[in-house]
Amino acid sequence: MKKKVFIGIDFSKLTIDVTFFYGESPDLFYYQMFENSEDGCKKMIQWIKKMHPLTSDWLVCGEFTGIYTMTLALVLNEQNIDLWLENPMQIKLSSGINREKNDQVDSRQIALYANRFEDRVKLYKPQGEVLLKVRELVGHKDRLTKVKTQLKVPAQELKRVRKDRDIAACINRSSQEIIQVIDSEIKDMERQMMFLLKSDPELKRLYKLVTSVVGVGMQTAIYLLIHTSGLTSFAGPRQLACYCGVAPFAKRSGSSIKGKTQVSHIANKKLKTLLHMCALNAIKFDPILKQYYERKLKEGKHKMNIINNVRNKLIHRIWAVVQADEEYDKNYHFVETIDNAA
Repeated sequence: MKKKVFIGIDFSKLTIDVTFFYGESPDLFYYQMFENSEDGCKKMIQWIKKMHPLTSDWLVCGEFTGIYTMTLALVLNEQNIDLWLENPMQIKLSSGINREKNDQVDSRQIALYANRFEDRVKLYKPQGEVLLKVRELVGHKDRLTKVKTQLKVPAQELKRVRKDRDIAACINRSSQEIIQVIDSEIKDMERQMMFLLKSDPELKRLYKLVTSVVGVGMQTAIYLLIHTSGLTSFAGPRQLACYCGVAPFAKRSGSSIKGKTQVSHIANKKLKTLLHMCALNAIKFDPILKQYYERKLKEGKHKMNIINNVRNKLIHRIWAVVQADEEYDKNYHFVETIDNAA
């Protein structure tokens, strides 16, 4: 259905800037600012309804900014209003040169983006309550891990460099005590994550399938589930590999080849790092991938290129077991085609 009202939202911590216009009158904009709260979002809906009450004609578009988008996303979902959350870089690169920069202008550009690329719309599907809870626990666990590193590394270095000083030993001892508490909290977060995953039959099934792939552990499986909405956000393994930053792209212009084929820096860096560790484990414990890795090394291939091929292959295996709804058979030997094995 062709939309008639295009609404651009610029999210911030405390407010949302809203601009909308009619597709038939693209030069006439309506703007208002609201609180980024449930009450503010409902007031925004009522404001637009006064001028166009039929919400099925609306297309609401905003940049995905994590937690600040969640309140509006939930309110719109409750009222069955279409929401498109787009990558901020995608909107920025499509907007051309803009000399003026403020929240009102940004919301206008987002509304124009929604109108211009309506045929490419990807409506936001809110994650289930369990997956949202797991996502919040993962975020807290990441913050705890970061604090742990910030305490551990400096304390150890100080003790090593100034081991003859009492203050260095005191700082290290204090840091270790706090780290023990953090480790306990991290383990508690992991227990709660697993409890939640096992409480949801579909997530439990997906988790079991993903972790059946050799080399893929708990942390990677959970990250894949929360960042891909239970592996439903992508049409195929190539798209997922691209999102994780392991899909290679050529750089060519006409007859010129500009550099080697490389992966893009635009990716989920955390998932990319986790898949790197998975690839190292897979090379160590999976006979087929170990044989492949050693063979390519003998052929003179670059080590990181081989590891990236293994990461790519792991993504294809994960995708295959989920689609087939069968756990990975570690004893099933077959001839594998590794993409990008040049």
